[in-house]
Amino acid sequence: MAGKSVSGEESKYLKKVGAKIRSLRTSKGWTLEQVEEHGWNNWQHLQKIESGKNITLVTLKRVAALYKTTPGKILEDL
Repeated sequence: MAGKSVSGEESKYLKKVGAKIRSLRTSKGWTLEQVEEHGWNNWQHLQKIESGKNITLVTLKRVAALYKTTPGKILEDL
């Protein structure tokens, strides 16, 4: 449902997902701005995701492809 707010527990989970995605980026030595050089079309959008913004499964799949991993690996051990 678009626009539905998330619970506190869900917000914590999204922040963990964002932190994992940030870790993938920094492990490659990329700045937010550099992700555009690697195929991501808007670094500000990725910044929001890394901060815990709720994302769709399609976006998660695209993030995984950017870092040459799978959505499952991103969500693993959270």
